[in-house]
Amino acid sequence: MLYRRSYDRLQYAGMRPVTFATTLLLSLGVAPVAIASDVTKHSDDAQSVRRSHKETRKTAEVAQARPESRVSVPQTRSGTVLPPARAKDVEDHGSAEEVLAKGSRENIASAFRVSTPTKSTVRVATVTGAQLLQTGQTNVIAALQQTSPELNAPPGGGGGAYSTTPTQTVILRNLNADETLVLVNGVRRHTSALGNWGDGPAKGTQPADLSLIPLSAIDHIEIVTEGATALYGQDAIGGAINIVLKSGARNGGTVNLMNSGFYARDGQAFEGYGDIEHKIGNQGGGIDVAWQVLNQLPSHRDALNTANLYSLPQDADMKNRVGQDVNRVEGVSKSLAEVFSFNGHIPITDRVEGYATGTLAHRSTDRVGFFRGPANNNTTRALYPNGYSPIEVFDELDFQVNGGLRGVLHDGLAWNTYASFGRERVNEDVENDENPTFGVDSQTSFHQGQLISSELIGGAKFSKKFDVPHLAKPAELNFGLEYRHDTYQIGQGDYQSWATGPVLAGQTGVQPSSGAAGYAGFEPQNAGNWSRDIFDGHVGLDLFLTKKWEMTIGGRAVSYSDKGAAPTGSIGMRYNFTKRFALRASVNTGYRAPTLGAVHYNATSTGPGQVTENLSSFDPVAKLLGATGVKGETSRSYDIGFDWSPIDALHLTLDGYRIDINDRIESTTEFSGTQMNQFLYEQGISSSPTDRIFVNYMTNIGNTTTNGFTAKLSYQFPLAPRWGVLIGSVQANVADTEVTHYAATPAVLQQLGQTYYDSLSRNNLLRASPKNKESFALNWSRGRYSVYVQEQRYAGVEWINYSGDPSSTWTHIRPQVQTNLALSARVGHGFTLSAGANNLFNKYPTRVKESTISETQGTIKYPTTAPGGYEGGYYYAKLGTSFERPHQSLLLG
Repeated sequence: MLYRRSYDRLQYAGMRPVTFATTLLLSLGVAPVAIASDVTKHSDDAQSVRRSHKETRKTAEVAQARPESRVSVPQTRSGTVLPPARAKDVEDHGSAEEVLAKGSRENIASAFRVSTPTKSTVRVATVTGAQLLQTGQTNVIAALQQTSPELNAPPGGGGGAYSTTPTQTVILRNLNADETLVLVNGVRRHTSALGNWGDGPAKGTQPADLSLIPLSAIDHIEIVTEGATALYGQDAIGGAINIVLKSGARNGGTVNLMNSGFYARDGQAFEGYGDIEHKIGNQGGGIDVAWQVLNQLPSHRDALNTANLYSLPQDADMKNRVGQDVNRVEGVSKSLAEVFSFNGHIPITDRVEGYATGTLAHRSTDRVGFFRGPANNNTTRALYPNGYSPIEVFDELDFQVNGGLRGVLHDGLAWNTYASFGRERVNEDVENDENPTFGVDSQTSFHQGQLISSELIGGAKFSKKFDVPHLAKPAELNFGLEYRHDTYQIGQGDYQSWATGPVLAGQTGVQPSSGAAGYAGFEPQNAGNWSRDIFDGHVGLDLFLTKKWEMTIGGRAVSYSDKGAAPTGSIGMRYNFTKRFALRASVNTGYRAPTLGAVHYNATSTGPGQVTENLSSFDPVAKLLGATGVKGETSRSYDIGFDWSPIDALHLTLDGYRIDINDRIESTTEFSGTQMNQFLYEQGISSSPTDRIFVNYMTNIGNTTTNGFTAKLSYQFPLAPRWGVLIGSVQANVADTEVTHYAATPAVLQQLGQTYYDSLSRNNLLRASPKNKESFALNWSRGRYSVYVQEQRYAGVEWINYSGDPSSTWTHIRPQVQTNLALSARVGHGFTLSAGANNLFNKYPTRVKESTISETQGTIKYPTTAPGGYEGGYYYAKLGTSFERPHQSLLLG
């Protein structure tokens, strides 16, 4: 049996096998194995170290083929966090703590790692699955927003008030959302087909969607903010988020039911989630299957409509019955999501293991648009005598499957070959709408079109440890090659969703808008299928110059079929002055090509009396306005920080950083005004001369610099055992971005009285996300009970509604301070009952100026980019249970 063979070898190699085997069995339930070059007890004599390494290399060949191990905080399987057993093993993660199997990540051959080493030259912040569930949030993004100081997620979506995506977007260190690389088990996650094309702090981005991964599938999430460009990909300019899934550590599972809603008595959500884990065979295999089903009902925080909706005598009855309370734009959309995942691995031989991971998600979202009154020029009374609110429907089907083989050759070379394919298809439809230029012959429901994004990956990674004369520990060389094929597709909508019909005069005598009045479809010239091929090669070296001084050197060379080649590199160092204090620093360069969506997305959206056109940089109108295409952006970052544990119960980390980005990829100003309106009307952007027209395109706006720091502190209070365990934590992140150089405004725009990058655009980039975010938390537990309380503060931000709005109409959102509370108790046999509230005292952000309420006809009452949300207090209650089958396994063959 593999366990007995490995145990004997470790015993003769001079290890402490009981400790190591116990750690592995607790975390994964697999055969206890190890990379002897990492875990063998080193003597002070370097020669002794090298001799021990050589003697145990044979054992390492088997050991390296095993996935890494992990031990989390003792917890109920329904997700309630209980106190850690030892304060000295606690890492500060804000809402709760975790106990790591020390050395578990560090002692895995780099070719096999699905997790990032925590004690190395890079900074890694870890959030456990239990911490995510403890927040009471219904998706990964919202849970991370509450647990991580480095991360923000605008509540209105990355595109703000008129977001073109129904989900939240992750913003790390106040950088562009596309500057954060998302991975699952160390494998790149495909980008979403939906992008953030409306105004907001993430405008112009097309990031991966974390919310389509079940919360119940997650073992932990790593936020890597230094050295990520060398470790995972040169486009991780702001950092990387690595979601590590459960892998079948036990025989059993969980089932949880949760109900949540807002104090305002709307936005009810009903959710069920859970997972089943099974060991496979007796040689260390395992699989976890997880699911999550969420039925979210809508909410709204709009003001009363300010328009004259019922101007004609026949509307008097409607005015008396309905009045102005018709807005349902600002709030959570109705949605239904079914999300599924699996993650498993199985030994094939003593030297080879197979593994596979997959996620599958379906989500349908209904988003309500602006109300069109019965007297509106775009309303056909024969179809909608009482007016109407169009409803945009997003139907998403998303999946990613990846797998491969990994093993060790006889000479100790670890290898890992893998393939992955991810794809998201989004059908966009609109209901309860019309094309007023077709009058009574108009459709009332339309297919707007289809968006598809996919990524095919194939690659191989290798690593090998080897002795270097005069070095205290073996060095490790890692290298690899990867091929990626990215695609992006836009499918055109129904003819009437974009066409101009025979009706050329509306109720007011002016030509109405063409296409579906609420949400126009993709036109034939918008449609297309684009792709790029990417070849990515990397090499890295990990050296211990002395027993306490570690240095890492890494480099990447990536070739893009549409952008050329880009080399990047990284140097990192860590010096362990003592077991309690370590200093680390790194210098990194990065490169990010624009997403295919950023280059080619081209669409029209409408509001009350206004039309917004997102132009592709290849669009003829965009070229007339000075578009010359979008090139990739380059970065340089500098980081320095320390880890300090002066006593077992106290832990402090502090990291300072600077990130310089050249040729920043952003959207231009939304060009508008009298001259521009006339010019765009002549180009056919709108069929109505009275529409207020806005157009923009993606470009390189200039250079930026971001300076900041992240600090985390945790302390376990010295309570007597009868009083339980109390852990406090303080977290803070500061990130200030400034523009150091602006690109020149094209001459044609100057002639039309336009600015390439106006106050709204600068605000989206620099002031729409909080410069700093802080939290203080206390986590107490005793026996079957636990209480968690957190105080969060978000710095103030600025809200601007439309391009060209005078500064007197801007809204400064005052800092938001919110209290979050979670209570939990184990009841009965294997059940856990939890209840809590986020924003316990029901605080709302600063209201927008009255001029903005009037300008948006009352649809915007609170700034939708308020970092702490605008929905008010939120409550939840859940019941969970777990089941164990300790003696069962799935036997193969």
